[in-house]
Amino acid sequence: MFKVGEFYEDEAKTVAAYLKDAGLKVDIKGFVVARTEYLASFQGKLSELKEKLSDVEGMPELIEKRERYLSAMKAALEKGAVDETFRDIYLNELIPNWNEMLEKFRSPRDPPEEINEGSVEAGEISGDSDEISGEADEMVQDNLFETMVESVVSLDFAEKVMDLNELVFGSPVGNLLDDPVISLPADHDNCDSDDPLVYQRMEVNLGKMYEITIDEFSASLFDRIDEDFQEEFSREFLAIRSMGLVSMGVINAAEKGKMDIEEFADLCNFESGDRWHLSIDGSVVAEEIARSFEKMGMLKMKGNTIKWKG
Repeated sequence: MFKVGEFYEDEAKTVAAYLKDAGLKVDIKGFVVARTEYLASFQGKLSELKEKLSDVEGMPELIEKRERYLSAMKAALEKGAVDETFRDIYLNELIPNWNEMLEKFRSPRDPPEEINEGSVEAGEISGDSDEISGEADEMVQDNLFETMVESVVSLDFAEKVMDLNELVFGSPVGNLLDDPVISLPADHDNCDSDDPLVYQRMEVNLGKMYEITIDEFSASLFDRIDEDFQEEFSREFLAIRSMGLVSMGVINAAEKGKMDIEEFADLCNFESGDRWHLSIDGSVVAEEIARSFEKMGMLKMKGNTIKWKG
């Protein structure tokens, strides 16, 4: 069988449907995969990390930003924020007009104002102004996106600070956020595992994927595959096409009768084109291709001997 690729469930169903519609013999097998990620962080009192990381590139700026988050946290908690209201109070302290920016981010971009013919004749509207307007809109969208990203990062930081310092909504804040324990991201590959301020962890996520294979001979039907598949899954289509060209080449070049596996392997190489040359070497998998042809009743294998039928 020829491996088309590995896909998650929805995509696997789509790929299989396209190939089956084209008449290819398709096989789907599910398997469990593990995605492993190694993470590291610096964890300690704010004052400790400021001292330790003062000479590390980018860290002073990162700590300064986290200090702004802490100030916003303290202000929100002093205003009596609870679990249900903390997000809005905190983000409005941190990001001016947070609620308005959130609404703009959620809403589609406003359509351009109506342009009348008189404006065009008067020269009030030009290609340059359209271009400038487009660039301005893009900058606004970029700024909104950056704001949304910062809001997610800052909320994650605040949640960790609450956990690390055992803060409880409704309890007096006092000076608990003046020098709290915080966590900062670190480069796992460049961390000293013996450093008491370095915390490392490994996250493993188990999931299910599906392997799609096709019969080698049925790959010769590649020209029947829908054009949408050819565009959306171009790499997979090119792989199927390569297998199909080899299969068709073997069928067209083979002399009926007997041959040994070495002769068959020579037929499994495909060459085409001049200035744009395509070269496919299938000799290493000649036996698998022959077995596929045997299943289709086209030949019979016995040891290293192949006998074509018909």
